[in-house]
Amino acid sequence: MHHAHGSGILSINDANIEKTFTKKLIEKSTTSQLQLLKKAIKILKPGHEMVYSTCSILNCENEEIVNKILQESNAKIIPIEFEGKEELPLLPTKIEGTLCVKPTKNYEGFFIAKIRK
Repeated sequence: MHHAHGSGILSINDANIEKTFTKKLIEKSTTSQLQLLKKAIKILKPGHEMVYSTCSILNCENEEIVNKILQESNAKIIPIEFEGKEELPLLPTKIEGTLCVKPTKNYEGFFIAKIRK
């Protein structure tokens, strides 16, 4: 049985990394993520917020998708702030206010963006 995993749980030493994450799989995944986020933004009431989060550390599944949504709608990013944030193993993100946690032995990698319409 084959299980799909997000790039956030990848080990750099994983021998099957190329087999698991083909370019085609990533493209398919980003296409459906963009469509889902477009639908979610459409039904989000003005003045309300939603969170877009992936189990991925790939820019094409995260910032690129969020940027497309920001360009196509009047939505904006609400910076994510909470106590203890500085202690997380964060990766830099291309959109200010979003979070990307890097995979470590304690954390799976993931991305979070808070969006307000």
